[in-house]
Amino acid sequence: MSSTETTPILLQDSEGKQGEGRLFTTRFDSAERGRRALLWLVGFWAAAGVSVLIPLAHFVLVPGFFLAGPVMAWRVWRVDTVADHAEGRCPMCTAEVTLPLEADDSLPKWTYCPKCKASLQLRAMD
Repeated sequence: MSSTETTPILLQDSEGKQGEGRLFTTRFDSAERGRRALLWLVGFWAAAGVSVLIPLAHFVLVPGFFLAGPVMAWRVWRVDTVADHAEGRCPMCTAEVTLPLEADDSLPKWTYCPKCKASLQLRAMD
C-alpha cells in the first residue's frame, strides 16, 4: 500500500526572503511497485498487440512496444518515492500556494509562484 509523507521545506525567492512549506511525497511498498510495473508491462504489450493490425508500421511498432515493456516496467519498479506537490507561503506575495511537481523532481528546485509569478526555490531545511 502506498503512503503519503510530508517533509518540511523552505521556499526562497530570488531576493533571499524565505518561507516555510511542506513537500508531499508518495512512498510505494514492494507489492505496489510490482503492481505498477506489471501494469506498465501489460500496457506496452497490449499496444504491441494492437500494432499488429497497422500495415507497414507494425514492423517497427510491435518490436518497439514489445522491448519497451520490460524496460519501462523495470524503470517503474525501481521508483519507490514520487514527489507529488509542495505547499507553503510565498515569501514575495505571502499567499498560500500549492506547487505541482513532476514525479522525478528533487530538491533544490526552482519554480514560480502561481499567484505573483515570483521565482521560488524549493529546498530542504538545514
